[in-house]
Amino acid sequence: MALFTRNLALTVGTAGLLMLAACGRDAGTAGTTISSDPGITDTTITIGTSLPLSGPLASAGEATLAASQAYFARVNAQGGVKMGDGKTRTIKYVYYDDAYDPAKSVQNYQRLVHQDAVFAVFQPLGTGPNLAIMPRANADKVPHLYVHSGSEKFSDRAKNPWTVGWGPTPISEGETYGKYLAARNKPMTVAVLRQNDDLGQGYLTGLQAGIKGSKVEIVKIATYGRTDSTVDSQISALASTKADVLYMGVVIPPLMISGIKHAGTLGWSPEIYMVNNTADISGILKLGKLTGLDDLYTASFIKAADDPQWQDDAGVKGYLESIKEYPKAFGNLVNGEISYGEAQTLVATLEQTKAPTRQALMDAVRTLAHAPAVDVLMPGVTLDATDATAPPVHGQVVQHFDGTSWRTVKEKAE
Repeated sequence: MALFTRNLALTVGTAGLLMLAACGRDAGTAGTTISSDPGITDTTITIGTSLPLSGPLASAGEATLAASQAYFARVNAQGGVKMGDGKTRTIKYVYYDDAYDPAKSVQNYQRLVHQDAVFAVFQPLGTGPNLAIMPRANADKVPHLYVHSGSEKFSDRAKNPWTVGWGPTPISEGETYGKYLAARNKPMTVAVLRQNDDLGQGYLTGLQAGIKGSKVEIVKIATYGRTDSTVDSQISALASTKADVLYMGVVIPPLMISGIKHAGTLGWSPEIYMVNNTADISGILKLGKLTGLDDLYTASFIKAADDPQWQDDAGVKGYLESIKEYPKAFGNLVNGEISYGEAQTLVATLEQTKAPTRQALMDAVRTLAHAPAVDVLMPGVTLDATDATAPPVHGQVVQHFDGTSWRTVKEKAE
């Protein structure tokens, strides 16, 4: 498999070399005075990832990579991360392109662990790729941390103790929408478009749980595949129901945009609920020319950096300042911000890691209950990794797009 070859060794002011590279290895033992695992010395720690840097999810992958690079660069420019064993280490970041192909993700994992000798695998993107990596990481006892997928399958530490998710699951997001619709206490019909995999099923399962026992009824469900080039036929079938609500469980932005536009050409104007990774204002709604629509909803746990209401927020300002030298984060700004929060969480975990071992890192995960440095979360949303049956980030709020900003809503007046 071809290596993603862009060299990312950059000079950062007077702090010296930012240790982020697309190649290079570290055996992890040279220079240490006590026994340590691969990928960590007294002065460096090597983290690896696999991301879709080509293909339909390239914008998400590029934003994820850029945002994490930006935060690690910020940490390295300040001298590195002071870990729980008292040593300060700079972060090396190794990555490969998987084009959102699970088979390539496995190849990348093998290369990261067995050739690059990374200390941990961090933030691979997507449910399929992470499901492919998970059994191998757990068999190898390699930390597989803060994966960039909301699937509940990454929140079962009894079964897979070396794998930890990060953000709310599709089930919890779908349930958030369902409870909001149910609370409006009026008959409503819902048409659903979802991805034809576990991720898409999670969005549907949560919605069904949220509306159970209410006056809300799902009248039609359609699916799409992640390699589909259009969802026009599915939208046409859903439009025939004239449902009050279109629930877009679509995680690929071009398909989400084209699907919503096609609904408009059919004269169908339902309320539209978009999953949070497609709710980026600048990179998706504006570019997709969707900002003029009146009835767009999403569920949020991140203070969207492109939303004017957060322009003076310290966490958002820190994020935007950090990514100035990593412009690909701007291509999918909110997805990048989620990635930035994941990187903040990893560094907070390293700060509590009391020995240079993978087991010590996992011990730190299990006790991470408060991390003020993770400052991009919405008010009321908490981070607590001590629950072995749930991802660390808890809570979401329903928001309505007013043409400029996402505004938090309560029960909608009818």
